Amino acid sequence: MKTKQFAKDYTLAVKTCEIFDENKAENVMLIDVSYLSNIADYFVIATANSTTHAKALVDKIEEALEGMGQKVYRRDGLGDGRWLVLDFGSLIVHIFTAEIREFYHIEKLWSDGKNALNMVGIRKMLEQADKAEKQTEIKAKAKKVESKPVAEPAKEE
Repeated sequence: MKTKQFAKDYTLAVKTCEIFDENKAENVMLIDVSYLSNIADYFVIATANSTTHAKALVDKIEEALEGMGQKVYRRDGLGDGRWLVLDFGSLIVHIFTAEIREFYHIEKLWSDGKNALNMVGIRKMLEQADKAEKQTEIKAKAKKVESKPVAEPAKEE
C-alpha cells in the first residue's frame, strides 16, 4: 500500500512540474524530501514572472491535481502572490516571484545534491520511463505472438 501511495505522490509531483513547464514557469525543481522531513515527500518549486502569473499557476495546478483526485489541504500567500504555497499532503508546491525565491532560496535548505531534479532531469527521466514502457509493450506483444498456437499443416491422405 505504501509503495502505491509513494508512486501516486511521485506522479502528482511530476505532473506538477509538467504543468509548470507548459505554463512558462521558470527554474522548476522537484525535490524528494521524504527522508529529510515528515511534513511531505516532495517539494516542487517554481518561479513565476509576476504575481498574476503566480496566481494563474496556482489555478492550473489545483485544477489538474484535483482532476487526478488529489485535493488541496491548505493554500497560503494568495494575498500578495509573491510566495504561494499549496499543500497537497505528501506534495507541497512553492511558487515564488524571482526576488523572493532568490532571497529565501529554499531549495538550498532542502536539497543535498542527490534529491533534486530540474526540468532537464525530469524530461530525461520521463523519456527513459517512456522507453522502458515501450520496451515492455514490445516484449508483451512478442510474448503473445510466441504463445499463440501455430496451426499444423493439414495432412494429405
